[in-house]
Amino acid sequence: MTAALSDKQERAYLESTARQNLFHGSVRSGKTFSSILRFAKDLRHGPPGDFLISGVTRETIQRNLGADFKRITGFELPPVHSNYFKVWGRAVHILGASDLQAERKIQGSTLAGAYVDEAALLPHSFYKMLLSRLSVTGAKLIATMNPQGPYHWMKESYIDRQDELDMNVFHFV
Repeated sequence: MTAALSDKQERAYLESTARQNLFHGSVRSGKTFSSILRFAKDLRHGPPGDFLISGVTRETIQRNLGADFKRITGFELPPVHSNYFKVWGRAVHILGASDLQAERKIQGSTLAGAYVDEAALLPHSFYKMLLSRLSVTGAKLIATMNPQGPYHWMKESYIDRQDELDMNVFHFV
């Protein structure tokens, strides 16, 4: 752990042990850095199997995660035309999920972990499919998002029901 983390970042990093872990809140609040730090730990020490990084597009994944991912792991995200790379010997797939077609791209997958950038901007059907693909024992999802409206699918189906689900929600301001 680095001394540069805020108390909130450190708490979220340490307590993101549920099946679903959502880091949400305002822009520039530290959620992305601490979520990538946690994802890196899961990549290195999580259950065996493939991992997935998803976001709205490959370009937004690169822009939002690239620098911090390299700083934390030492690995660069592959160029935007590539959808696969290896981190510490583990297969990591990268997928833009901007429309309803995205869920077909992960159908049939078996995943040990996933990172979702800007989860609230993805189709709910993709998110549900992704949860079903996290079928390895101990699989975990780390997701980030900025605030959305009170009737957004993420709030109604997940945040409001976090006590019923195996889910931790961390709010950053």
